[in-house]
Amino acid sequence: MNRLLGWHTKAGDLGLRLLQLHLLWIWWTLRGAVVLGVFPATAAVLAVVRRDAMRGDEGRDRPPLRQEFRAFWRQELGAANVVGYAVTVVWVVLLLDRQLLAVVDLGPAGPVLAGVLWVVTAFAFIMTVSLPALSAHFADRPGALLRRAAVLVVARPRQALLNALVVGIVLCTYYVVPGLIPVFGVAMPAYLSFSYLWGSGLLGAPAAGTVAAEPVAAGAAR
Repeated sequence: MNRLLGWHTKAGDLGLRLLQLHLLWIWWTLRGAVVLGVFPATAAVLAVVRRDAMRGDEGRDRPPLRQEFRAFWRQELGAANVVGYAVTVVWVVLLLDRQLLAVVDLGPAGPVLAGVLWVVTAFAFIMTVSLPALSAHFADRPGALLRRAAVLVVARPRQALLNALVVGIVLCTYYVVPGLIPVFGVAMPAYLSFSYLWGSGLLGAPAAGTVAAEPVAAGAAR
């Protein structure tokens, strides 16, 4: 009974923290006029989730959540926007290519190109959902971070695919139960994605003393 009560308490605490993170995500997205705020806010959510995982369940040394989120948002303002908009451009090109294939008759080459586009789109999706967790954990420059995500998909396809599946399940759940979106929003998939990748051992443990917000050398864990 005590164990069950403990699980319920932890689940309640986690749900409350994810709700608070989502509300902060909305506020700081708006603070950045959306176009400059959404990607740093998303990066800040992952950074807080990562720090929680580093501290363990007790989290007795947690700073105030608003203060922590604000510090991460400001720290990630430049890099998160560069990565975010680079990925956005890729998705715009993929969507335009899909529309083009739908309206232009390319003859026998059409089905082949459509198949190639499906493979590229799947690769881009798996890579995209891996990026936030990698960005939170590694102090890479934007270009190196994109390469790291691509290498993850190629070198560890099973783990990368399972991570995409986890995020995809959350998105499908949001579609079926849209009332969950204003409660958990981006915080839930961020939490599950980082928890899975961290638990899989793909994210190397940070060196002693590097759990703080400041990044360490490029290519190393923060």
